[in-house]
Amino acid sequence: MNNVNKLNELLMSCLLEDLNDPTKCTPGLYQVVRGVITDNREALDEIPKAALEFLDSKFTDAIPFKKEVG
Repeated sequence: MNNVNKLNELLMSCLLEDLNDPTKCTPGLYQVVRGVITDNREALDEIPKAALEFLDSKFTDAIPFKKEVG
């Protein structure tokens, strides 16, 4: 495994840990996670759309500081 893969694995692990820590769940963390998801969209294209929609709804429901738009 090369260093980029190791770094990517460590990043993913740390992000998942931080998402489970209420003291670290900030708007900035959610922006970083969304960026990682966007950057890895090609890998997500292989996942069935229904599964992604389910995960997205769970992710959206978990955000403790939703902004009302409008």
